[in-house]
Amino acid sequence: MDILSDELSRARARGAVFSVLRRAEPWGLRFEGVRPLTAHILLEGSAWIERDDLDPAPVHARDVVLATAGSPYSLVSGPGVTTVPIAEARRTPSAPGPPGTRAPEATVMCGAYVLSGSVGESLMQGLPPFALLPAAEQEPAHRAAVDLLAAEAVRDVPGQQALLDRLLDVTLVYTLRSWWRTTEAAPGWYRALHHPHIRRVLENLHAHPEQHWTLPVMARDAGLSRAAFAAQFHQLVGLPAGRYLTRLRMSRAQDALLRTDQPLAAIAASVGYRNEFAFATAFRRQHGLSPGRWRADRRGDTGRG
Repeated sequence: MDILSDELSRARARGAVFSVLRRAEPWGLRFEGVRPLTAHILLEGSAWIERDDLDPAPVHARDVVLATAGSPYSLVSGPGVTTVPIAEARRTPSAPGPPGTRAPEATVMCGAYVLSGSVGESLMQGLPPFALLPAAEQEPAHRAAVDLLAAEAVRDVPGQQALLDRLLDVTLVYTLRSWWRTTEAAPGWYRALHHPHIRRVLENLHAHPEQHWTLPVMARDAGLSRAAFAAQFHQLVGLPAGRYLTRLRMSRAQDALLRTDQPLAAIAASVGYRNEFAFATAFRRQHGLSPGRWRADRRGDTGRG
């Protein structure tokens, strides 16, 4: 199983390009910072990304920036430039400089992701307010995808939006892989994928969380002694194997509670509990609520218990 692909799928991480803006200096775009994850790709030109509590960071042509939810921030042609809200800027996709001038220009593409549930939250935990991946640090195939985005952004042909959106999805996967490869903040399961024995266990846990997993069974799956497996799993993933399995099962259960009308007994069986009472006990221990109450609260349905 490809765990990253599975996690992105379960988080419903589908992106959509919502603007491609061409601007002549001086220019500034202001974002409220409320979206769970926003991608900015500077297709041409240069810029700065600013937030009140952070030092300004330069952004160059073909650089990719992933911005997580938080405080408002701006993309500007230079420090101190006046900004306009992105909603207002979208009404004028092309904004050349004053007549008779040849001000340097920039093309900015912005896309948004809707990530939901605890899976989406766990993916975002390892990202800072801005994850900036310079063009020079991108994999060759990633740079090719960004080049395709730049080429498609200036066209006006049928299917353009769908193609831009899918290329944005490609960019997210490349950016996450590159970012996590160079930071200690990557999710523990991702760091552990480089260890073949632990990777095998992780892939099996994610593929079949409903199976009867015990520490001896996991150790045998890894081809390690019980003590060696327990120590290596904890060191690489950051959690004991049993606790990781419980979190995985709870995450899958939350997803089912939110997105389906399955009865609690069916959800319990699907995530590895022998009955709904054992499941409810484990769920209440982690969330302080019964699964039925948690589902009703999250859905805003006071008629369900």
